[in-house]
Amino acid sequence: MDMTEKLRRLAFTPMRTQPPNATRETLDRAAREVEVVDGGKVVHRVWGEGERRVLLVHGWSGNAGHLAVLADALARAGCTVVVADLPGHGESEGAESSVIHFAKAIEAAQERFGPFHAVVAHSLGAAATTHAMTHGVAPERVVFVNPISSYTSLWRRSGEVMRVSPEVIGTVRARAEEWLGVSFDAIEPTLAATGFSSRLLVVHDEHDPESPIADSEALVAAWAAPSELVRVVDLGHTRVLREDSVVRRAVDFLTADHGASDR
Repeated sequence: MDMTEKLRRLAFTPMRTQPPNATRETLDRAAREVEVVDGGKVVHRVWGEGERRVLLVHGWSGNAGHLAVLADALARAGCTVVVADLPGHGESEGAESSVIHFAKAIEAAQERFGPFHAVVAHSLGAAATTHAMTHGVAPERVVFVNPISSYTSLWRRSGEVMRVSPEVIGTVRARAEEWLGVSFDAIEPTLAATGFSSRLLVVHDEHDPESPIADSEALVAAWAAPSELVRVVDLGHTRVLREDSVVRRAVDFLTADHGASDR
């Protein structure tokens, strides 16, 4: 195996993390369902029995536990909430994963549990959601929290983390595109955003080290439907998902009845 392939595998092998201890009781209250997606088992958890269905999508090296606080709040607000451990994460199968693996799981969840009134996605899950939305997933409302919304920025940071030159990370990116059968330039979230009719709320920490807020600014500017960027400070990349004010803002946005002209 050459060095480029080793780096490619390193970039696409997530770290398996455990749900936060504080969320285990909430996870235990959910129904657990397993579906086969692209040849691998994906574990879903479902809360509530409301008519309004909401899909929650975690980020890279995340799991359903990171979204349990929001899932519980939405279920209490009368929604049916679905959270998957995405391929290669949590209790689901797979060693390697990617934004394309994520998107396929989102599309499969739509077929199994949808149609979804809304999608809430964190970090790389947001990029995967925009890709899935170009393949038939069509929620009325979308919430992105500290989204990854530029592959150009993501690959630059990946090169910095792996301490390799721009030329080397460019070669790794080309190998990844061959593996996945995509061009990252062609699936940039800001390009997809120009065709979306879903109402959008973005919550982004101004000091998030993993996702620059400038990328969210560009995404909101490109989004065709009504969109809003809410800036927060010092809530971190993942802790923000458990912050009361953020959870309340997301629940209010997803459960409010907007006029037909806003949809």
